[in-house]
Amino acid sequence: MGLTKHIMKNFETCYNDKFLKGQPILFVNYKARLLFEIMLGTGFYFLVSVALFNNEPFSWKGFLFSIWLFTFISEGIFAFNKLIDRWRPWHTHTRGRIIMLISFSGAWFVIVTTLAQLLKPWLEGDKVRDELVYSVSIVIAILLVMIYIVLLFAYNYHHSLSMVMLENEKLQKDKLKQDYRALQDQVNPHFLFNNLSTLIAIIRHDRDAAIRFAINFSDVYRYVLQSNKHISIKLVDELNFLKAYGALHQERLREGLAVEHDFDEKYYDWHLPPLSMQVLLENAVKHNVATKASPLKMKMYTENDKVIVTNNINPKSTTYSTNTGLSNLRERYKLLTDRKVVISKDEYEFRVELPLINKKVK
Repeated sequence: MGLTKHIMKNFETCYNDKFLKGQPILFVNYKARLLFEIMLGTGFYFLVSVALFNNEPFSWKGFLFSIWLFTFISEGIFAFNKLIDRWRPWHTHTRGRIIMLISFSGAWFVIVTTLAQLLKPWLEGDKVRDELVYSVSIVIAILLVMIYIVLLFAYNYHHSLSMVMLENEKLQKDKLKQDYRALQDQVNPHFLFNNLSTLIAIIRHDRDAAIRFAINFSDVYRYVLQSNKHISIKLVDELNFLKAYGALHQERLREGLAVEHDFDEKYYDWHLPPLSMQVLLENAVKHNVATKASPLKMKMYTENDKVIVTNNINPKSTTYSTNTGLSNLRERYKLLTDRKVVISKDEYEFRVELPLINKKVK
């Protein structure tokens, strides 16, 4: 599971409504909106026909007029709502938007119904309508327009909520990435300090070995600097680094260190945090005696989508430790996947299981 996917999974707990994830049905596109407006016009025509003109035959003119009326009113209100959204976002100007939208809707309704009066001669011919009947028709129209406005409020609420949650998601992702980078940055000084100490120790006994060590160290540290740009890295790249890094310790410990590798090639493109196995190798060397008489034996292999690292226990009598390595590794894994680093220990063996991630983290 990638970092983005992992963040989104946590985000789902407060963002799991299908309505919020998609667009509201009414305003998803102009076709759906137009269909709804036609439905409003049709409903208005039949309501008025049944309630006020039930004795009159069906009129195409009246039907088309009703559809035109509600389409014109609704589209005008919708256009105004989209226009003011540019400089008065709903989530920052909620009260103002409500007042502006209701005010415009009322004014626009009056303007359109006034214009509609010009169509009365074409619509009704020489018929004379009772003013009460006309007033009731206006009331019904107002009620239907209010339904549209309420749905428009719901659309605005949805849009605003989506924007706020997307902003919140972006902030969460940025924070997690910053946290991860901070943990990653802890590795470099730790790595540099330990290897400089090793170099000093070698110089005292074997200058030629120290030169080889310094050359290998420059190559290894170049990898460290490059890997620091990535949140995760392929297992095959980590293994290539591990061989070079192991050679640094081999220069100093000679027969006191034996590292056995057995990695299934099918996992080579899987990912893990950079320098993960370097931390484990370094931790084993730091806490255990590694001499020809009492060698430190390590095994590294893949099993069930995991990298397994084990070493026998030859504890040093005194070891200074800040406990940075393993805790750092655990924290980095927490930001990448739900799968945990498993650390176990018995009388004879220390064992660490590192989950592999089957997708590059971006």
